[in-house]
Amino acid sequence: MARQTKLQKRKTRINILASVFFFSLVIAGTATAVWWNLQRKPGLDPVTLCPAQGPSGQRVVLIDRTDPFNLAQKASLDIFIKNLVDSTPPGQLLSVYVLGDDFQANTKPLFELCNPGDGQEKSELTANLKALKQQYTKHFIEPMLSVAEGMVNVPSAKESPILEMLQLVNLNSIQKQKIKGEVRLYVLSDMLQNSKSLTMYGQPMSFEAYASSYAATKLFVDFSQVNVEVHLVNSNPRTLNPLLLDFWKAYFDKARVKSINFHAFAG
Repeated sequence: MARQTKLQKRKTRINILASVFFFSLVIAGTATAVWWNLQRKPGLDPVTLCPAQGPSGQRVVLIDRTDPFNLAQKASLDIFIKNLVDSTPPGQLLSVYVLGDDFQANTKPLFELCNPGDGQEKSELTANLKALKQQYTKHFIEPMLSVAEGMVNVPSAKESPILEMLQLVNLNSIQKQKIKGEVRLYVLSDMLQNSKSLTMYGQPMSFEAYASSYAATKLFVDFSQVNVEVHLVNSNPRTLNPLLLDFWKAYFDKARVKSINFHAFAG
């Protein structure tokens, strides 16, 4: 076999180096593509702003507007909503209901969107941070903060169907979504039920007496795995009656809540 000339050997080395360089580029390009795809998460639903795989948790707020908020209570509501917005993790669904005397007109949430995130945890290489910040502010923060408007100068309602509304909130948001993550329900109200089913403006009724009534069977609610926070709005002296708190503690216990906490709403 003839020996390779120096020129041929040089060409062979060049071809080998070229092949190695080419395959290195291919490997690097493939690795970059894989990294890019791993960094990119599925897009958000354009309507709900929720992750493609669904919300990671849910926070539901029921605001009782059957009595007008005074200025201090309005200020407390502003603070509550701001804290709620700031503490809702990206990917969780936030639903807001308003209770009026005609609860049938408020069966759907006034606000229901996921926190899309403001992009702080993302990289400029894989996301448009300016667009994400604008989406977060315009489509999540601003609509949510506007919820508190219109809570002051409203006439007192003839009825306050809290039990009926809790059932609708459960059916139309909590049971409908069936989110596997954490679910929290916040109720901002004086908790004075007043409807054909039950009124708390006459003689105090124990929960045991209510539980044996026909209305209780119709309005039964299952809040299994739901963490509940009741923020008592002091709009009536009856709110301070210890029997009222006993009633609602027994109600939520019967509904099998995961946890229940009561707080005084400033104002």
